[in-house]
Amino acid sequence: MTLSRARAPENFSLTADAYQATMAVALTPIAGEVVRRASLRPSEDVLDVGTGTGIGAEAALGDGRRVVGLDAASGMLRLAREAVPWAEFVEGDFSAMPFDDATFDVVTAVHALLFAEDRGATLAEWARVTRPAGRLSLSVPGPVERSPHAIYGDVYAVHGLTRASDYPSADELARLAHRTGWHEVAVEADPDTAIRLADEAAFRRWLTVGSRGRATRGWQPERIEALNRDLLAATPHDALGYRIPFGALYLTARRPA
Repeated sequence: MTLSRARAPENFSLTADAYQATMAVALTPIAGEVVRRASLRPSEDVLDVGTGTGIGAEAALGDGRRVVGLDAASGMLRLAREAVPWAEFVEGDFSAMPFDDATFDVVTAVHALLFAEDRGATLAEWARVTRPAGRLSLSVPGPVERSPHAIYGDVYAVHGLTRASDYPSADELARLAHRTGWHEVAVEADPDTAIRLADEAAFRRWLTVGSRGRATRGWQPERIEALNRDLLAATPHDALGYRIPFGALYLTARRPA
């Protein structure tokens, strides 16, 4: 069985509460960095694509800005609206968005591009809704050697699970942005970011999020428990809890004036 990002909106809707308690906490510092790199100005119109539970949208608020978060997972948006009532939230596909051309000054995305079926077409769509001289700031996890796959690949194989290692490199990400109409493209890597989970209970909850939970649905409890025990044993642990490698690449770019 393959750990797939297909049907990501459905998977994340079903596990939204677990995502908010684990992944959203881990990604909040990355969201802050994405927004910092966007160099937001007062009164700008900002679109946070793949907003999830709204951590990027929340980080962008202030100084009279209009912030819109878009996500295809209704369960995630339910939590975003509760947590960030000062932003607007729209349900929709970030590869075919319900916005007119040149609607926003800035587009931000926190680890969302990884889930696009066609990343080039998706970046072009984000460019479409950005005003001339508008800006893009995004993050993606990776590269693969700084991803969970680096420590879990062998465990997945033992338990009959496979996962495509499709984390982009910095060069691949930059080339993709250039090809899709973005200018002044810059990519920086932070290989030391990680998913931090305080204890075993938090780790087990994290395991239910997204494709991991979907891939093991229908398994007998004993089989799931054996997988979870092996994943737990493979995870680095220190005084602060479990630390899962989850490096980040940050891209900034600009639309032509």
